[in-house]
Amino acid sequence: MPSTNNRHANLLSAIGFAALMVWTANLPAGAQSSDTLFDYPETVLNGPISATVNIPLQESCRRLCSTRSGCIGFDYASAGGICRMFSAVVGAANSNDHTAGTRSLIQNYRQPANPPAPPPAPAQEETIVQPPAASFSRFVNRDLTGGSIASMAAGSIDQCEAMCQSTGRSCQAYTYDAWNRRCFLKSETGQLILNARAISGVLTDIETPVLSGAPVHMEYFNNKAFSGEGFRVLASPSREACANECWGAGQCVAFGFTSSQRRCVLFDQPGEYFSSRGTDSGAKRQN
Repeated sequence: MPSTNNRHANLLSAIGFAALMVWTANLPAGAQSSDTLFDYPETVLNGPISATVNIPLQESCRRLCSTRSGCIGFDYASAGGICRMFSAVVGAANSNDHTAGTRSLIQNYRQPANPPAPPPAPAQEETIVQPPAASFSRFVNRDLTGGSIASMAAGSIDQCEAMCQSTGRSCQAYTYDAWNRRCFLKSETGQLILNARAISGVLTDIETPVLSGAPVHMEYFNNKAFSGEGFRVLASPSREACANECWGAGQCVAFGFTSSQRRCVLFDQPGEYFSSRGTDSGAKRQN
């Protein structure tokens, strides 16, 4: 016949198994064991105990805790098969006879056997590298024979260049009419032609346009004067004589003659022209 001690052990085991069956039978439908428990081998917990059950297997104790929302942790004594459920975990200590599991890491204690995965590295912001702004070579007193793809008002040569840059590679060059403050965008350069009112810009990474060999003539403007001081001022008896002075000076591209003062001004880069009674002007030009 079985001994009294064996009968007593079998009774405890049966009671624990029955308790397990009753507890799991009362779980919500579809309840599953959770993998959120952190495992602490050789550990006994400290904290308020919500339930104590005699269960023959440590995994059964773990499953009970994982399926019970109020269970914050458990420890299991392998010697007596005692499963304790904790409503809070305030500490832990080493114990060769116990195994524990908790929903959160135990503060000021060693790492669990299944530590949480490190947080993902923050997503690297994509660095958008803007291409360098297109650069242009400028040609003073020069127009371009290439056809224009657009023309618009512009207050300065810099604004005209920015307009060309903003179109991308479709704009290869531009010409700025400084007298009329107008910008002409060009998809091709053509040749450089002499024009005192113009400043042209050409992309530096394309071939420099050649100078036109067309004949140069003088364009006249009656009752108009150029702004600026000019590079030379001299006396002259007539407009034609003043024009001849300009023809004779290689750097001269325009002149202004005031008949009342018999004053002749030579320009290498004339400013805008403006109305001025008694002053006639002229500028070299190629067509």
